[in-house]
Amino acid sequence: MTHRTQHPARPNSPAQRQLDHALTALARTTPGRRRYIAAAAAQYLAQVDHQILPVGYDTPIYGDWANRGDAYEMRGGATVAAMLGLAVRPTDEHFPSTARAIITAVDAPVDRLVEAARTTGAPAAVALLHLVGGAR
Repeated sequence: MTHRTQHPARPNSPAQRQLDHALTALARTTPGRRRYIAAAAAQYLAQVDHQILPVGYDTPIYGDWANRGDAYEMRGGATVAAMLGLAVRPTDEHFPSTARAIITAVDAPVDRLVEAARTTGAPAAVALLHLVGGAR
């Protein structure tokens, strides 16, 4: 299997199957669990993207492979994988893309509400409609 066949945009690649499984499993969870999974994914990505230091270190881990593995074990990556039933290695190079997609999927309804509030110029009305269940 070559790197070209693992590209997330290619149908039926391992990366695409991982992404599809994660988003399908995410859609089947409760809203509270979705937020928890997204928070764990954000913690994982914060270390992968070198925004925060690894737990117990005073310097970053510069090797991407080692940094992904540490973030998986110590910063919520394992939590995301377990809660969504993903079979990934801690150093999986496609897992950060899957984590980003999870955060985007969880934030999408909020982003749509914000856009509707900006477009209509009536944020209070949009919020009220959302609360009573008339808008999604």
